[in-house]
Amino acid sequence: MDYGIIGERIKRERLDKGLTQEVLAEKANISASFLGQIERGERKLSLVTLIEIAKVLGASLDYLVSASPRENPELDELTYLLRDHSQQEIRMITDISKTVFKYCDVK
Repeated sequence: MDYGIIGERIKRERLDKGLTQEVLAEKANISASFLGQIERGERKLSLVTLIEIAKVLGASLDYLVSASPRENPELDELTYLLRDHSQQEIRMITDISKTVFKYCDVK
């Protein structure tokens, strides 16, 4: 398990939700300094703490702990951007993208 990736994703989700470290830490029942260490990948966290943080952020555990973001950062970023969209919206975005790429000769 890559704690650096977990920390980066927690930080990304926290910032996306407009939360400070202090607010997230309080809601997850941990100290702000511990949260900072988690976000920097300096400290490991227990499953219980990870679950509490995920609940506060409304993030899936799968997203927070998946091991592949650095293998394909573009795909990881796309997944992150599309996470709040419905399957119907994703299909529509995909169809529009295919059309644009077809006319722009983008591979």
